[in-house]
Amino acid sequence: MKVMFQKWAIALLLVFLLVFSAQAEGVILINGELEPKTREETLAMLSAITDVYDQDEAVAAELSGEIELNEIPDPFGMDESETITICSLTHGGQTMRFLMDIIGEPDENGLYPLYLTLHGGGEDVPEGNDEQWMSMYYYYRSAVQNGIYIACRGITDTWDLHFRPESYPLYDRLIQAMIRLYRADPNRVYLLGFSAGGDGVYQIAPRMADRFAAANMSSGHPNGVSLRNMMNCPFSIQVGVRDYYSESALRCVRGAEFDQVLNAYRDEYGYGYEHQVLVHVPAGHNYNDITAEEEAEVLVNPTVYANPEIVDTMMDCFLDALQSILREDDVSFLSYYPAGENAAFDQAVRKIVKEDFQLETAFVNASAVDYVSRFTRNPAPDTVVWDLSTRAASREVDSFYWLKADASVTEGTIAAYLDAENNTIRVNPENVNGDFSILVNPALLDVENPIHIITPEGEFEVLVHPSEETMLASILETGDPTLAWAAEIPYSLLHE
Repeated sequence: MKVMFQKWAIALLLVFLLVFSAQAEGVILINGELEPKTREETLAMLSAITDVYDQDEAVAAELSGEIELNEIPDPFGMDESETITICSLTHGGQTMRFLMDIIGEPDENGLYPLYLTLHGGGEDVPEGNDEQWMSMYYYYRSAVQNGIYIACRGITDTWDLHFRPESYPLYDRLIQAMIRLYRADPNRVYLLGFSAGGDGVYQIAPRMADRFAAANMSSGHPNGVSLRNMMNCPFSIQVGVRDYYSESALRCVRGAEFDQVLNAYRDEYGYGYEHQVLVHVPAGHNYNDITAEEEAEVLVNPTVYANPEIVDTMMDCFLDALQSILREDDVSFLSYYPAGENAAFDQAVRKIVKEDFQLETAFVNASAVDYVSRFTRNPAPDTVVWDLSTRAASREVDSFYWLKADASVTEGTIAAYLDAENNTIRVNPENVNGDFSILVNPALLDVENPIHIITPEGEFEVLVHPSEETMLASILETGDPTLAWAAEIPYSLLHE
């Protein structure tokens, strides 16, 4: 007993000396009123708090109380005994309807991947968008072997029905509910959308990239969005080669341009931005992005297709062929006329692309579900880039991977890099219009030793005592224990 007391006293003295010497040398202490922890103790704390969260009946009751489930006859089913589940999630005074199906079996850990899909439509009467919503329930579902498949109904009937400001808290809450109530794997959450749903994917994915393992956008328009936040979220972009929508929208060209944009981001940061851009030939708005059994013909180099010297001329060539063969001259008709309807027109489009403009094509697997399912999210990546101008201020979650900023911070960019071997973080904020915090994720940092932080203004040593209260609050905020943090290091604190 005496020996154990002596060892305990020596350990306490060493901790005291460490903290005292650290403070004497200018080390910043976070949560100094709390006891220090080893990295192992911190990870054990996270595990224990996660168990508490998983077993908290009040949390489950709150989440399940926001969801209403109704079984109705399948409106598209041939068998009258078939039913579908129409659900609604009400949170923060807003309601989102969704269709849900649990397909196959969970994995060895009892978890399912989660597929969130967004329908087409947009500015339309409710019945029109309802029909598109019901169609999306079947659209990608056949390609899912195992998983929770959800078709989200846009919360309005406006052109931006999937990415209204009030919709973002609903997506966060829906993901949280699926994780807690239905055993969705937080590291295998996927976002897919077609047409107006593709518009939604363009907007939602970069604003919530920390939530998704990968995303697929088909036949949508980006509406000026930045994809800089997609560093750690693989992205598939699919368009038809003649899907312009209008002479000013150039939907197909805007999609092709992102191949060069995302490559440039990767070159700039030397990391991330996994992507594919598939420009389908001879397709317009519709093409096969569902099944892997039938390969799709796509451009080998979409960046060349987006060359300004080609764009206008190729559209004119397509319109000439449309007029000659189908006696139509409207860009919208060109965009929506389906491939396969007229062999002569399809042949003319291929000739324009492959012979007149010398663009090479190849046959590939264009299944959106197959692509996204290849990826598993890393909730604590070594490198994070956060374009604060591309965020949803309406979200109730203020964090982005292991960075955090108040919703009022909507300007500038933060690039943060981790050197785990040396317990070092390098942070480079540019033109940020407010304070932000570095989140101490136990999976990334060793809290037993000082954290070395390098900024443009200098270098700092920070010693962190993990907080159970902070850790629990972070899990309650996101509903995702893999994103939890044990402490926050305000950037402003480094420069007082």
